[in-house]
Amino acid sequence: MFLYNGRDLTAMKSKPIGALFGLLALVAILGVAPAFGQTANEIDMTKGAGAAATADCVAAKNCFTPNPLSVTPGTTVTWKNTDTVSHYVTSGQPSDNTTGTVFDSGNLIKPGSTYQFTFANAGTFDYFCTVHPWMTAQVIVAAASSTNDNQTLGTSGGNMSGMTMLTTKASDGTTVTVSTSGPVNGQSLSLAISFTDPSGNKIHHQNYAITVMQDGNNVLSNSAGHTHTGDDTQTSSTNLSSSDPVDIQITLNGIGLPTVDPTTWTGVKGETLSFTHIVPEFGPVASIVLAIAVMSMVVFAAKTRVIPKF
Repeated sequence: MFLYNGRDLTAMKSKPIGALFGLLALVAILGVAPAFGQTANEIDMTKGAGAAATADCVAAKNCFTPNPLSVTPGTTVTWKNTDTVSHYVTSGQPSDNTTGTVFDSGNLIKPGSTYQFTFANAGTFDYFCTVHPWMTAQVIVAAASSTNDNQTLGTSGGNMSGMTMLTTKASDGTTVTVSTSGPVNGQSLSLAISFTDPSGNKIHHQNYAITVMQDGNNVLSNSAGHTHTGDDTQTSSTNLSSSDPVDIQITLNGIGLPTVDPTTWTGVKGETLSFTHIVPEFGPVASIVLAIAVMSMVVFAAKTRVIPKF
């Protein structure tokens, strides 16, 4: 303890250090937490979305945010109106002849109010606001695990919990969703793949080819992928040599049984969809910052015998 005019200079010096540690912890927490003020599985209606079809959010496709929202079956999704005007939430697309068959808010959702719906089944669900039809978005419901017609998930495969889920559409409206917990250095890469039609129904007997590249190397390739149910799993034959991003390409080769003449298959043939730079759910930078923040708090508490308060 160092005293000057009766004041403890050590304690005074520890205050800015404690503030620094607290700031590091805050940065780490914000780096991995949902957007401030938004809870998990919540979709916010963007302020200004109802102004006109020329609103900024229309071009950005985030009049409902996040868009799309990816969840697992059984999840209750909450729509919150953060705009200054009222909105509806109705399943389907503005061009559909029938809308609201899956879910419908029924009444106008006033500013500050919410609407909830529980998604029991997997699929891709379009929805929009009937008052402001330029406000469109999707909820993607993907099972945490799926059956596999072609390969067996290896014992060294990555854990499919805490998955990253990405989606894209083909020219005919076919939606392809890829879910993965990787890439992880030293582990094989496991991918859960889902194919749904424009109505959100699983596409049975979808034939496809898949290629996965990492650091310029081919880590997974299958030219004869097929799913009976619309869900499939692909796993790399070897462990990855790094946790660098992966690029995935899936080519749709038609719909039909693999035992019949491919020329009789229906649907899109030869169209390639890309999923680029898929990274681990919890990035290495955030991990390092979080580790530094935790270690700093431990050291601070040990030296000062005071538990930091934020």
